[in-house]
Amino acid sequence: MSLKPQEVAPLNALRRHVLSWLSDAFHAQETGGLSWHWSAFRARKAWQPSKEAIERFLLSHEPLESDLLVIGGSAGWMMSSKWLSRFNAVTIIDIDPLARLFFALIHGKALKASGTSWHFERRDALKELPQLLKEHPKALVFFDNVLGQQCFRLKDEERVERLLGQLKRTLQGRTWGSIHDVYSGPIDVASPQGKAPLIRPEHILSFDCQFGEMLSKDAPLEHKTKAARSARAPEFEAQPKHMVLDGTKTSFEEGAQTLLQSVNASGEWQDHLSVEVFAPDTPSVMIPWFFKPNYCHWLQAAMVVN
Repeated sequence: MSLKPQEVAPLNALRRHVLSWLSDAFHAQETGGLSWHWSAFRARKAWQPSKEAIERFLLSHEPLESDLLVIGGSAGWMMSSKWLSRFNAVTIIDIDPLARLFFALIHGKALKASGTSWHFERRDALKELPQLLKEHPKALVFFDNVLGQQCFRLKDEERVERLLGQLKRTLQGRTWGSIHDVYSGPIDVASPQGKAPLIRPEHILSFDCQFGEMLSKDAPLEHKTKAARSARAPEFEAQPKHMVLDGTKTSFEEGAQTLLQSVNASGEWQDHLSVEVFAPDTPSVMIPWFFKPNYCHWLQAAMVVN
């Protein structure tokens, strides 16, 4: 017995939906999923100092908006319940279908106690961002640990740079913020010279930071790759003209060296292509996140009030 064409179409649609759900539940297009949640659960105590640093950043910004639109975050493992509780209503948008369950486990009790309502929608927020902004015209928009993952999701440098560079224009006139990976790579627990790193997993130090304007695409190659000649610096794809760390203006190469050496960076580091998310000279905070005992991420966090 064969199915009629009008019967086959719904079955095919259902199959695609189920396969999409399962795929996003397992790895969420390389941005989350079950393996991420398991890793985050196991590392939650080790990540606590970085989570506290993120909370200090968030609580330093008193929102004027009563609603919050959270983009990504994979259940908000690194998010602050205290900050979320400042809002009347929170909407979480994520492609990971498991994010709703874990968000409820992590933040549900605190939000209930504060009277903050929340709900979850499984959508591709970056693809649907203009529509989401229309649906939530008065909400503060916050990208939680998602923009730095687009280099893995899209696997196309030009697409990533175009997508992330466009965000500030799409969000013009809105209050918004983000915390995302900028650089990541292996570290040594102690340097060969026996010197301890400036920043340790249990003792997090953050840097106030501003990135300058980007070098033009036709900048001389030798200028763009100066940092790569150091044993501890990667060849960053996107380079600003300068960097300001804790009020001191330096070249990008010197600033990158400060960040890398402060955590005893070694080997090859990953450029997440997210340095153009914020407009040049936007005040931000660089927060180290010791993702694994021998691997560190530098996160950039900033809030933009338009």
